[in-house]
Amino acid sequence: MDASLISIVIPVYNAAAFLAETLESVFAQDHRAIEVILVDDGSTDRSLAIARGWAPSLRVLHQANAGPAAARNRGIEMARGDYLAFIDADDRWPPGRLARQLALLEKRPELDMVMGLVEVEYTGQVPQSAARFRAAGAHIALFSFGAGLFRRHLFDRVGPLSEGLRNTEDADWFMRAREIGASWLLENDLALIYRRHGANMTEHLPLAKSEVFRVLARATARHRARIGTAPPMLDRLSDRRAAFSGGEKEKDR
Repeated sequence: MDASLISIVIPVYNAAAFLAETLESVFAQDHRAIEVILVDDGSTDRSLAIARGWAPSLRVLHQANAGPAAARNRGIEMARGDYLAFIDADDRWPPGRLARQLALLEKRPELDMVMGLVEVEYTGQVPQSAARFRAAGAHIALFSFGAGLFRRHLFDRVGPLSEGLRNTEDADWFMRAREIGASWLLENDLALIYRRHGANMTEHLPLAKSEVFRVLARATARHRARIGTAPPMLDRLSDRRAAFSGGEKEKDR
């Protein structure tokens, strides 16, 4: 693997309305040693054509629809870098976030990943019924792949994303990372602009809620296998302090 090469994996499914802006934010980063791997997950709109229009600046893979976990896993398999970053095809990165997080990881070799803050942006397409779970413009801490930079070997230790999950594969993976003792830093800087536009996969609330129970059941089973008893109440995923306990918070500057 090439030192300091960051492999950026972008899973895409029917994101034609946003994909160009997402790619612009990726290629505007000031860290230039990157490879961009875009995995089209069976899109039925113009996403694949838009992606191919950016070649050869990025590598485009296409697969039958199998969900975001499968798309990310395929991108990880193809990655050559020592570091991995992810962004969904409808989100954006602020300038400088790759270089900033890479500097932290290179300065702190004991860290497995660096997580940044997330800003939620609601577009004019969001229907009244859409779940508005955070105030627009606020910078919040979430376990989001798009807000982090990861050492490649961490995925060898934790394992791939669970492809049977369509809405909570990120929560499942981060819980498994915590269970193996992964070390991380939560920085105080913005790392991801997360768009809510009414077509997000997490808008499918009944499915998302049912998957949450599956994730918790899996965590419980793993805890029983290690300890031999049922676990205490699991940390609330939406609580910033609880979710990042066991990690490290960057000191206020």
